[in-house]
Amino acid sequence: MSSPTGPEMKKAQAPRFDAGHVPMSEELDSARWSLPPLVPVLIAAVVLGVVVGVYLLSSRKPPTSTGSALRVVALPLHIESKGSIAPGKEGTLDQNIEKRDSVLVNIALDVKNAIGRPMYLKNIEGKLVSEKGEFNDSAAPASDYERIVQAYPQLAIPNAKPLQSESSIAAQADQRGVVIFSFPLAREDWDKRKSLQATVNFYDHAPLIIDATQLAAAQDATLPTKVSK
Repeated sequence: MSSPTGPEMKKAQAPRFDAGHVPMSEELDSARWSLPPLVPVLIAAVVLGVVVGVYLLSSRKPPTSTGSALRVVALPLHIESKGSIAPGKEGTLDQNIEKRDSVLVNIALDVKNAIGRPMYLKNIEGKLVSEKGEFNDSAAPASDYERIVQAYPQLAIPNAKPLQSESSIAAQADQRGVVIFSFPLAREDWDKRKSLQATVNFYDHAPLIIDATQLAAAQDATLPTKVSK
């Protein structure tokens, strides 16, 4: 006899897993739910850290130059200059006085070439940070050094010569010299300074930043204010 005809029976489908309805009878500590072993993970992390550390140390280049500040001498200036009266105008010179404040800073530097070939100095820049903001200046030309210390002899540092831009420093050699900067702020603002730096710029090498903040705070670093009329 032939089988009775009827709707074709559907194949039984495997029950889908519902993460929100895990049977309580299923043990959570079975291999299906266990976390990866902790020890291999820690070992892998340590090995990775060692590899990264070795790479960073091997890729770090040593500095091509080192240096330090040896002394700082600062001279605050308060200048009052009488202006001229324009033609056809009436008045007196006492009523037309220009007042200006600035601070001359002389810094003695020691710069060392740390490589096996000469280094060529490009220029030197100074940066002063005070409560009134940041002030930047390029060092006075070496050719002007004698003229400046003749006008302000108390600013001179004994037995010091100017550090010259566009000069060279021999391999593994030290070069000492002084640089003079002028910052347009008053004595009271200089006394409240936050930092003082000199940056020595080279050709084809990273700049050398020398901090002179601590030396500038010495008791004998700042001279009495000079008033010019």
